Parts: sequence; C-alpha cells; structure tokens
Amino acid sequence: MSEAMVLTLSPEEVTLDHYIEDIGNRVRALRAKRGMTRKDLAKHSDVSERYLAQLETGKANITLAVLWRVADAFDISLSSLIPCPQRDRINPLLSSFVAQLTADQQLTALQIVKRSFNEQLSRGHGIALIGLRGAGKSTLGEALAKEMGVRFIRLTALIEEQANMSVAEILDLGGQKKFRRIEAQALNSVMELGEPVVLETGGSLVSQTETFNMLLENFFSVWIKASPEEHLGRVMQQGDTRPMQGFKEAIEDLRLILEEREAEYQQADYALDTTARDINDCLSELRKLSSPFLQPSSKA
Repeated sequence: MSEAMVLTLSPEEVTLDHYIEDIGNRVRALRAKRGMTRKDLAKHSDVSERYLAQLETGKANITLAVLWRVADAFDISLSSLIPCPQRDRINPLLSSFVAQLTADQQLTALQIVKRSFNEQLSRGHGIALIGLRGAGKSTLGEALAKEMGVRFIRLTALIEEQANMSVAEILDLGGQKKFRRIEAQALNSVMELGEPVVLETGGSLVSQTETFNMLLENFFSVWIKASPEEHLGRVMQQGDTRPMQGFKEAIEDLRLILEEREAEYQQADYALDTTARDINDCLSELRKLSSPFLQPSSKA
C-alpha cells in the first residue's frame, strides 16, 4: 500500500499492518531520494541489510531503537518516519516555516489563515461555546439562545441521546475511540440542521484534533473561561461537592488541565473571561459578538 493510499483511509480503516508498511515505504523512498544503497544505510545505521529489507517490505518487527538509528543515518527526526495523516497533508515548507515561529506567532498566523481561507462561517451553523465545566457555558448559552430565538444544544446530551446510553457507559463499553466517533457524528448532525444554533461542547472536545477543526471551521467559536477557583466554586454550587474532599489537589489538577488545553482553547475566535463578573455583563458581551452569526439571513 502506498503512502498516498494510507492518507486516504479513515482512522477506523487503518491497521497496524498499514502503519508498518507505510514506515517501510518511507524508508525505501528516503533511501532512493538520498541515492543510498541498502548496504550504505546498513553501515551508517548499524542495522543489518537483511533487517532493512524486511523493514522496507513491511515484514519487520519494528522497534523504536531501530527506527531511531535509521532516522539518525538519514539525519532526520524520528517522527519523520512515523505516519501522521494530519501532519503529512501539510506542505513541508509551510510546516518548517511555522515551526520557527513562537507559540504566540503561530496562533496569530492561524487566525490570519482562518480569516483568509475559511468560507464556512457564512453557512450559518451558529456559535460554539468551548471550555471547562464551571466557566458558564450552560448559563450563558441558554440565555443567549433564548434571547436570539434559536436552539440551545448541549453536545454531550446529544451524544447520550444518539448512543442511547450515558457518557460513562459509552466510555466503559467502547473507550475513548467509540466516544470520539459518536462525538464527531453528533457534531455532524448539528451541522445538518441547516440553522444557526448555540452549541455547548464538552471540555475535552479540543483534544480530538479532527473534530475540533471541524467545529472551528463551521462555527464562530467562543472560549468561555474562568479562574480555577471559580471553576470549582461553580461546580460545587451545582451540587457536586467532590472537590471539597481535596480542594488543593483539585485546584492543581484543574490548573494542569487548563495548561494542557490552553493552546487549543486559544484557537477559538474569541475568549470571554467570566471571572468575578456578573452574568448580565458577560451575556451582553457575548450577545454583541455572537449576534451576526445567529441571524437566519446568514444561511447559505
């Protein structure tokens, strides 16, 4: 199977054998591009010719140690030999240029590219609220939808409805893979409504790159954020007193989650900080920026 064929497969269709074969194809192509014989590669990588032959034909039992030596012989990064459909679709020159930018510059570049090439927002799918539980997504989302006369949809509730089981049951029976697949299907079903809505997403949706990209491309996204202390305080006000059993640890865990997800949350079109603010004040700000995307006339 060629590398191009691997890139056209869905995640569910790709197997371990496909990846092993793809790695072999990459090694063989790189060797040919560099004008190296298998004997040359064996000498500089300290990997036997016989093993390299098996590697290039997808029949080797690959180890990271061997791949590291092969990558070192080519003077490339180990990751260059590992298949990654999302990365491999990006022009290498563009990837190299972006890699030289700082984190803040990369976010700025992303916003410029989105504004220049994204024609999806005019389709009228509406507003998507992202962020952790306790920031105010539900309260603000319901109020905004009511004022604007549009539907308010909780993606988590839709997932449970379509799967006919709770999120906990989905994860228990099928793990993250099944949950993320149903999550993507639920998001698609919202887009198929053909009308602008206010959509509240789960806090971890941003960890699934393809689904998050689909959301960013089709909705005006707003990161509803708050301080870790307010997050926990609001969760407890909702009746969940578990954080009180280890408040300091919960705060630290929440800070870590926010830190790990911040780069993704920052990709939103707008960030609304609700820390120490009145709900009406936050709603007024949200209404002003969201109104253009919740008008029926914005339909394609």
